Amino acid sequence: MRAGLLFILTLTALSSAAAQTSGETFKTGVTAIQVPVVVRDHDGHVVSNLGKDDFQLFDNGKRQEIASFSVETAGSQAAPDRSLPAAQAPGASAAGAGTVEIPAHFIAYFFDDVTIRDFGDLKRIRDAAAQQLGALQPGDRAAIFMSSCTVQVDFTNDRQKLQEALSRLQLRAPQLCRVSQAQTLQAELLKAVVKKMATLPARRDIILISSGFYIGHDKTTEEADLIEAAIRAKVSISAVDVGEATDYTGAGAANTMDSRPRYDNPTNPVMLVDLAHGTGGTYVTGNDFALSFRKVATPESHYLLGFVPTGKADGRFHQLKVKLENAHKLTVEARNGYYATPRSE
Repeated sequence: MRAGLLFILTLTALSSAAAQTSGETFKTGVTAIQVPVVVRDHDGHVVSNLGKDDFQLFDNGKRQEIASFSVETAGSQAAPDRSLPAAQAPGASAAGAGTVEIPAHFIAYFFDDVTIRDFGDLKRIRDAAAQQLGALQPGDRAAIFMSSCTVQVDFTNDRQKLQEALSRLQLRAPQLCRVSQAQTLQAELLKAVVKKMATLPARRDIILISSGFYIGHDKTTEEADLIEAAIRAKVSISAVDVGEATDYTGAGAANTMDSRPRYDNPTNPVMLVDLAHGTGGTYVTGNDFALSFRKVATPESHYLLGFVPTGKADGRFHQLKVKLENAHKLTVEARNGYYATPRSE
């Protein structure tokens, strides 16, 4: 109960701030848009040796100039540790002096427990997650959050504490978190976690374990806001689909938010695809949850393309499309659009 209360307090303080995105505002009134892109070969392996000229970027069918380009690798998000004087920084300590272990990777495990409906699935999810938490590396720091807000463990390398929290994952947990009818529970909680991770001095990843969740037509900007907030905070969201294990990684996942069907169903796997592809993460599905967890355990590299929209900030959804100059049987995973909302100076 205490953990849930702390999470609710955190959410109240952070959710409004997380919905706002930072960045330079240009004359068009639209903030520069960043597009994480993952390229895979026909075997599903990540391709990381492409350059800026290999990509084409389109906004509502109109080709855009790629103003910025970078390759984000597992170590590229690390920041120097500013908690120590320069003389005590790694590599500068005197012989025999105590060493300080600086975290290299922060991983937030977000269990969407309100969507887990089967006891057999629950047990296999627990076992798969426990195996991964037991294999944490010295530089890893993990946290556990649940959409019911019944459990929250802040970032730590204490495996026993993490395993104990995981053991409390249950079916039909009492939902302590509450949001307004104009908000989606999982989206608001994820925004709070993204905000919490934004200033951490290392690589930041969220592993979302869920059957999917539904965002209605009247709340469609929530998805875009969450993706934008994660990109700005350099947080990748990978999704482990524990629902019906339908493959949403093919052509069906490339449709726009406005054109694809949105069924009024408490579970919506398409949301998981959107969040993963939109933030440079990985989407995995299948009944072998141990394999799914292994697939998202190792951070993958992705490209980050930036452009300045040439159109007006009309408040509408703009479809994004990323193509390769020479595909060679490569597939592209990227965010499928954004809302051209004016930003205040």
